[in-house]
Amino acid sequence: GHMRNTVTVNTTMAKAGSLPVTRTSLGTIVPVASTALSGPASGTVAQILVKDGAEVSAGTLLVQLDDRTINANIARDTALLAKDQAALDEANTNLKRVEALSNDGAETRQQYDDAVAAAKQAEAAIGVDNAALAVDKVALTQTQIRAPFDGKLGVILLSPGAYVAPGEDIVTLTQMKPVYAEFTLPETDLDLARQALLDGQLNVSISPTLSQDKTAGETGPIVFIDNAVDAPSGTFKMRARLENSGGNFWPGQSLSVTVTAGEQKDLVLVPSVSVQPQSDGSVCYVVKADKTVEVRTVKVAFAVGDMTGIADGLKAGEIVVTEGQAGLVEGTPVKVVVASVETPGTAAESGAKAGAVE
Repeated sequence: GHMRNTVTVNTTMAKAGSLPVTRTSLGTIVPVASTALSGPASGTVAQILVKDGAEVSAGTLLVQLDDRTINANIARDTALLAKDQAALDEANTNLKRVEALSNDGAETRQQYDDAVAAAKQAEAAIGVDNAALAVDKVALTQTQIRAPFDGKLGVILLSPGAYVAPGEDIVTLTQMKPVYAEFTLPETDLDLARQALLDGQLNVSISPTLSQDKTAGETGPIVFIDNAVDAPSGTFKMRARLENSGGNFWPGQSLSVTVTAGEQKDLVLVPSVSVQPQSDGSVCYVVKADKTVEVRTVKVAFAVGDMTGIADGLKAGEIVVTEGQAGLVEGTPVKVVVASVETPGTAAESGAKAGAVE
């Protein structure tokens, strides 16, 4: 046959390797806990001890309802307890005195029984008083709205002097550290995600969608994969826990999410520029030992960044064309200007060198 024109190309060597299996998604921040705080009993707001939006720690007193009536009850019940305690002491003293009488007559037996009954009655009265005081103390705690966990307050909905009905919302407390990042993946990735979670290979890196601060990203473990697929959208929900120690994330904030679900091994890696999509799949231009081109159909697993993993059709060590594919057909002789044998992923550098040669 006639001589074909030689085409100048850049090449690289295909390498065996693995690629991380990644998926991208959008998500939102969901608080781990967000609770509307209310008083269990009715009352009047006496004092508000915190400002709107304050960060508070667990146990902090936020709102004090009027506790004058309850404090009066406590004072009354404490006095009653003291009075009954005195009566018990007296009954016990009397009982000891009766016991000490040596005379064993019927009259003394009656006195003894009466003294025992009086002591028991006095002791029972103490029990009643202590129970009444316990009730008072519970009522007193119900006049105090305290933070059940560390978090950030919303707007306090009442002002001093306002009447609060039982169960009426006073303020919402939202936990800010840690938070959940909630996002979805398509149903087709459900098995992949579950298996990677079992293998301890499921990780996620998350950054605020609108943040210019590139350091605002955070990684965290996946703590939840929903057991149901949402039929209308064909997706399933996942949650990752973020420590949020820097406070970059706020409930409701939108997120960019990258999920890494382990890695796929046994791939042949080539720069993505060396893979050309065709109507019936993808091809690589392989340079054979005699410096002619073979057009090879390959099965692409997936690409990550500028690297493509080939599942089938190419062996490690084969030479593929990375630049200059335009004039190539089966059997075209080639002149290799730049042969990159470094780790794939340096296609851009070899392109720069090729420019210098021409």
